[in-house]
Formats: sequence, C-alpha cells, structure tokens
Amino acid sequence: MLIREHAENYIKSGLVPIPLSREGDGKGTNIEGWPGIYFEAQQFGEHNNIGLNVLLSKLKHLDWDSHNTLIFAPKFCKSTLEGGIIHPDTKKLIVTHYYYLKEGSSGDEFVKRNYPNGKTIAEFRVEGNAVVEPSIAETKLFDNKKVERQWNKQGKPIAVSDPDLLKNFNKVCLAAVLKDVIKGFNLPVVKLVSCLKRYCQQWSDDEISYFVETVVDAIPDDGIKDRITERKKVKSKIKSVLKNWDIEDKKAAGYESFGTHVGLDKKYCRDMFCWVGEVPKEGTVDDRKTIIDFTAGAMSEDDFHKEVHRSYLAAPLICDVGLYILAGRPKQGKSRLVKDLSYKVQNGGMWLGHTVAQGDVLLLALEDNADSMNLDIKAMGLQNKKKPITFVEQCPSLERGFIESVKLWHEKTNNPKLVVVDTFQKIKPMGSQKTKNANAYEVDYHYLSQLHIMAKELKLCIIYVHHLSQADRSHSWDKIMGSTGHQGVTDAMYMLEREEVGNKGTFKGLGRNIAGFEMDIEWNTNQKEPMTFQYVGDSFEIKTKENKREIFKAMKQLATDGEIEVKPVDVFKVLNFVKQNEKNTCHKNMQRMRTRNELLEGSKYGTYKLAHPLNHYDNEGNIIVDSNF
Repeated sequence: MLIREHAENYIKSGLVPIPLSREGDGKGTNIEGWPGIYFEAQQFGEHNNIGLNVLLSKLKHLDWDSHNTLIFAPKFCKSTLEGGIIHPDTKKLIVTHYYYLKEGSSGDEFVKRNYPNGKTIAEFRVEGNAVVEPSIAETKLFDNKKVERQWNKQGKPIAVSDPDLLKNFNKVCLAAVLKDVIKGFNLPVVKLVSCLKRYCQQWSDDEISYFVETVVDAIPDDGIKDRITERKKVKSKIKSVLKNWDIEDKKAAGYESFGTHVGLDKKYCRDMFCWVGEVPKEGTVDDRKTIIDFTAGAMSEDDFHKEVHRSYLAAPLICDVGLYILAGRPKQGKSRLVKDLSYKVQNGGMWLGHTVAQGDVLLLALEDNADSMNLDIKAMGLQNKKKPITFVEQCPSLERGFIESVKLWHEKTNNPKLVVVDTFQKIKPMGSQKTKNANAYEVDYHYLSQLHIMAKELKLCIIYVHHLSQADRSHSWDKIMGSTGHQGVTDAMYMLEREEVGNKGTFKGLGRNIAGFEMDIEWNTNQKEPMTFQYVGDSFEIKTKENKREIFKAMKQLATDGEIEVKPVDVFKVLNFVKQNEKNTCHKNMQRMRTRNELLEGSKYGTYKLAHPLNHYDNEGNIIVDSNF
C-alpha cells in the first residue's frame, strides 16, 4: 500500500496523520506549525514516514521505552489500539505503544518516568507526534536502530477509553523499577506490601496482592536456591502483612526502609511511591517515626546553583502557586477586589495596573447569593465577559468534601489557575472532634495546611478572604482576625485598607515569595465606568519622594546657616521628627540617596552633603531642572 493510501485511511478513521521525513531518526518534520495543521492525503509521498498528531487525534499515547514495561503493560493496562516495532533480528512484532481515547476536552498532562540512572521507563503523552505504520524509524529499545513500525493486528482494532489510565501507567512504571531492584522474595516483599498498604490507600487488598505477585512472577530465579524457596511463600507473606496491618508493632517501615533494603536512593524511592499513592508529610498523624540522616539528605551544592524562576498570577504581586490571604475590615470592598481578579484571570487583562496570567477560575462567593452576584457583576461591567465557575452561598467545609470538590473541578478544567474562597470562615469546620482540644493557632494551622498542601499538589493559586479584628495592633498584620496561623501557613498576605469616608484606599502585600509592596487604589464612583478599584500609584514611591523633598529642604536650610556636612540627627531636628519610625525612615532614605549619588558622603563618618549647589534646589526641596546647570 502506498504512503498516501495509508494517510487517507488514517484520515477516514478520524485520526490526524503528519508527513514526517525519513531523514535522521525518521521521527521529525520540517513543517512549521505542524501541531495545529490537519494535513490532507495528497500532502504525503513515498519519501515520507507517517506520524499521528496525538492532540488533534484526541488520543492518549503510552510509549513504553524500556524492556521491563513491555512485560508489565499487558498485565496492568486495558487492551486497546496497539502499535509496535519489528524486531531487527527475529522480525517478530513487539508491542511498544498503546493508544487510548481522550475523553472530553480535558486530559492528563505529559508524564515521563525515569529509572534511578536517568534512563526513560515510559512516557504518557497527550500531544506531540507518534510514529506509526508503515514508517521506518529509530527506537530506543534497540540502541537507536531503525526498525519498521506496524500495528498489532491481534489486538483490538480501535482505541478504547480508560478512566484509570494514568494509575495503570504508573503501576507499569513502578513494576519496571521493582523488577530490577528486588533480589529476594522475603523481606523485600514484606516491605513492599507494607509500603503499598500505607501509601496506596485507594488500592484494595486484592489489588495489592495482584500487583506484588505480578512483579515477583516477572523476576527470574536465575538458579538461586533461596529465591526458588522464597517464591513459594510469597502469597502467604503478602496475606500475613495485610492481615496484621492494624497491629501497630507488626507494621514494617516505609519507603526509607524499603529503599535501603533494595539499594534505592531514599528521595527516588519516596518519589517512586508517590507515582501510585500519597506519601504523608513527615510529622503528620499518618506518618511513622522516621530517623533522618540530615548530612546525607541535605541540599547539595547543585541545588543552590540551579536556575529557579518564579512564575506569577499577577506579576510581581501574586505567585501562581500557593495559599494567600486577603484581609480587610467588613464592607471595604474585599469581595469586589477578588471578583475583579477572578474575571481578569478568566478573560485576560490588567488588574490594579498589573498583567495577569490567563486561566480557569473557581470563584466560591459564599457570602453572596445569586441576586447579589448578578448585581455586582453588572455594576462591575463584567456581565458580557467569560464567567469563572461561580458558586454562591454554601459549599462543603474542610474535611466534609471541600478538598475533594476542588479536585473534581480541577480534573474537569482545561487550565485551572485560581481558586477564590470568600470567606475562609464559610469552609472552616466548627466543633470538629479532631481539633476539640486544640488552641486557636493549632486549629487554624491544621485547616489552612490542608489548603496549602492542595495548592502545591494541584499547582494552583488559592486566595481566601478573611476579616480584620477591631483591636488596635501596633503591627498591622496582627490585625488579621484569629490566630497567627494565618500568617504562618500562607505564602503571602494581602490587606485592603480603606478610608472610612471617601474612595481612597491602600492595597499592600507581604510574603515569603513576593517583595513587599504598598499601593494606592481608589474606588471608581463614575457611573459610566466599572464599579471597581483602580490603581492610582505606589504608596512607597510616593512617600519616599515626599521624604526626599523634605530631606533636601532641611539640608538646604542647614547649608544656608553654614552647616554643609550634616548628620541625620540634624535633619530630624529641622523636620521636627519625634517618632522613632519617622527617624528610621529618614535615615534609610538618606543612605539610599547616598548610594544613588543624590547625596554625597561628608568628610566625617556618618555625615552627608548636598550633591548640587544650593541654587539647584527650590525652597520646597525640589531639584530645579535648568539646561544652564
């Protein structure tokens, strides 16, 4: 059959073929923009290989890149459309690729699993190019030799769907690693069962038994007497561990003990079990006593030198992953502020003068009802914009389905970016047995940590709204209602402060992953414009500029009186600064001005002098701009 006929058959089957070059590895194309092109059959010739556009063909592609995966793929994955390669020596077909239907518009992300030595185990692909029959291209399985691609005619002729596909893919990858590291069927099996029981809490006992037995069956005896004897006892060992699981002193150690026993790096071993389950954070109630070698497990020199780039939801104010709090007094506009952010992220645009990353948003406006939300969105001029998923009034509380509900939204969403919870009090459980004997800090830390973990796990930005207390506190962030758990758990804190009378306000932020800022905002009262906050300017810059003028004014006055070189304390006296925070700010600004050559260093330590002659400064401390100077 001609290449063009193959291409035409693919197109008739609803697939999207790509003309590939037979040059090089036989897998590439020089056609610019090919990922978005639907090619026609006449664009293929005998000089071409053929690939499938995985994304446009609405497929999920499992590429088994190692020999071990070829053993386990048929054991754990549902039978589907299978592609393979012709063995270069025996000329037999080896099935190396599985194709599944991608349901709906969303799907899993690209996943690549590696062995401890860095070599690829397998790839889970939802886009890109998959080389198919009748192509001849290189394969990793046989030292990059060029081999013929062919469909497995014995397999199912069409792709099927599988809701557990990623789970099954990860089982294959885990089994592929275990086959190479397990050298005996006594303690390694006991420890493996213990790890699976501990970390894969969604697996049934039968599922654990089948998995372990399948791995053991694939490991050859190699004439080793002990291994032959132990193999006969594998089923009873599995059964014994599962039966005694609830007896505390019978539990075997977790991933560290298993990794040490089979010779796997502890970090790799932990990550490996995370493929198929959830390894609890050390120190939680689900974790067991662990002794850590801090010296061996410490950050390496390379960890300090690798490039790390922060990414933002609203640069540089809010990072795109993490848990954040927006606090403010009642009725000051917090809800409007996060609604505006939600719509700007959903549609793209500017928020408070800063560009936002576009993506999907879950807006949990739990202090609104359908009517109030309707009126707000109309007043904000957002009625005809694309709406975020909006939920009002009630939703499950934490530990009563909230986490699971957000994860369900995440699974059904193409590009999840932001979750807004307005307010935290609406999802905080009241009177939970787990926290009945805890203090306020422990309660807040317990529940907020759940949100923080989910934000990191799902790579989401989660912002929750909270109130300020009525008490007057010396440190502004201590005004946040409740315990300091809100300050401790969150990655950054934001505060909206608004004048009691008027439309002006301040929006400020402080956190571990952002630079502190303070900006002036103003509520828009023009009926023809959206009823939202607008960016006015940077409060810090405005205050600094004003303070610089005061410093210039004071130093000009002192210089006129004959004091050319002055100390900050001399400036304090002229400006009548009494409060320590005023003095500190002035001193720091004089240091900054010296660094920028706006002031010069005096002949005596700790003294400053003006950088320009006196006639360059007016009586208000402004620098006179004159081309004659």
